[in-house]
Amino acid sequence: MLEVKQLGTRSPQGWKALIDATFEVADGTCLAVIGTNGSGKSSLLKSITGEYGIVQGELLISGCQLRELSPQQKAKLIAVVAQNDYVDPRLTVREYVSLGRVPHAFCCSQGAHLAAVDNALNDVKLLEKSNRKMGSLSGGEQQRANIARAFAQQPQLLLLDEPTNHLDPLARLELLALIKRKGVACIAVLHDLQLVAPFADKVVLMDNQRAVKCGSPEEILSNQYITPIFGLNVLTFQHPHLNNAVHHFEAAS
Repeated sequence: MLEVKQLGTRSPQGWKALIDATFEVADGTCLAVIGTNGSGKSSLLKSITGEYGIVQGELLISGCQLRELSPQQKAKLIAVVAQNDYVDPRLTVREYVSLGRVPHAFCCSQGAHLAAVDNALNDVKLLEKSNRKMGSLSGGEQQRANIARAFAQQPQLLLLDEPTNHLDPLARLELLALIKRKGVACIAVLHDLQLVAPFADKVVLMDNQRAVKCGSPEEILSNQYITPIFGLNVLTFQHPHLNNAVHHFEAAS
């Protein structure tokens, strides 16, 4: 779905946004992007959307060079949930989620649009609140509406920048599990390292605007990589009932 090869990008203001990144995302797989503040995580997402210009390397989506795609083609392929999406509080939840259908405005029937919006609202458990104003929702509900808008867009690639903001611990796990079940190729910037292993098929570790390593959660969530970047020690053990690896992080002495 996505191929990133020695990618380097610059912001519209001219500063280096990304220096070197190489990784792939296959159809239906989830990739987590981790790193400390300022390491280039959000810049990586903006590079994939084309907001930051490519100065070296390649970025291919479904085999096509990003720079060769029109804005409408990009909008049909990629949906983005940013950290601080502005939402007009006067819109109803349904009106807001329906904005995800804009890229498909002239190529789908009205019935197809309505079904896509209803399915997205139902996925995030907001169907019963679809006529409420966005300004009346809690922070967590607004974040779920953001995800629903992206789902309604029916993208081939979903980009999420800290998608679990404003959610309690259980809601975070449930939302990431839902995204994983959608079967859409997904790249998510995650701040909470505890969420990475249950969600991600692969992990990209960012440092100083570089993707220093891409690998499985078991490989990346280890002292070899986590300790020098985050200053944390990793304790890994098997869950007694689920029979999967559980990671615990504590400050390195």
